[in-house]
Amino acid sequence: MRSHFIFAVLAVALLAAAPARAKDSGQKFKTVEPKHFDRAEGVELSTDFNDYLYAELRNQLQKTKLFAQVIGEGEVVDDADATASVVVSGTLTEYKKGSVAKAVLIGYGAGSRSLKAQVNVTRRSDQKNLATLEVHVRASPRWTEKVLAQEAARELAKQIKNSLQHESAS
Repeated sequence: MRSHFIFAVLAVALLAAAPARAKDSGQKFKTVEPKHFDRAEGVELSTDFNDYLYAELRNQLQKTKLFAQVIGEGEVVDDADATASVVVSGTLTEYKKGSVAKAVLIGYGAGSRSLKAQVNVTRRSDQKNLATLEVHVRASPRWTEKVLAQEAARELAKQIKNSLQHESAS
């Protein structure tokens, strides 16, 4: 009976320690520097949208646990860490503001807002392109630009994480 108790305690201790080790090993890059996105001609969003997207992208990249540190735009990185650091830049290529009337009357995604962006992830040291992504986000036309930026940043971070993990596996 006593040996079963000791075995159970050891098993619980090992299971509790396993996620902690998995989180530490998940960090692949030292730093990531997201930049404010450019806008293609014809993309009509408020001037605050880029700031919302930048702030939320920093937050979402930190949540991926793929990067030890998310640094601000233009911050300096040690030369030793430059090979394990990436820069995220992009362009907002298309924005459609949608229609609340269509969304209410028709439903099923009709009248949705649409935002498209082209994103580049490059290594800081040699500017090697690690990933080029086309991101398309659809949202309710009733959402504010701030919520649209949150959704776009969430999708961007998810796709960046997936592409960098796939890059390292190959």
